[in-house]
Amino acid sequence: MGKKKSAGKGGLGSIFLTIIKVLLFLFLLANFCYDGKPLWKNIIPSAGQAVEKSEKAIKKETEKAVKFASETADDAKKAADKAVKETKKTVEDATDSLKSGASGISEKDEKELEELIEKNIKK
Repeated sequence: MGKKKSAGKGGLGSIFLTIIKVLLFLFLLANFCYDGKPLWKNIIPSAGQAVEKSEKAIKKETEKAVKFASETADDAKKAADKAVKETKKTVEDATDSLKSGASGISEKDEKELEELIEKNIKK
């Protein structure tokens, strides 16, 4: 008589097994190293170069951003220090002019004003 076809051939189990084999092959291919680099970088060097270039570009842009932020912070600190110095100088000039008596303020008011200025300087 003739040959009987087996029920297992060409069925769902065979397709599933083939998919497992392909995924296993791709996994091994991706992790196999040749000449110190993953095999996929040797087969498709442009992909490896693109990854390396993007890493370098990201690192370079990050360094620029950090440098810019640092310069901005330094400039802000310098401007704040300059404003404080100018304010102190203005207060001292105002105090000196009050002490000279040219403004016509009584001694009691002058003392109260000096105390108020000193309190504001300490803040």
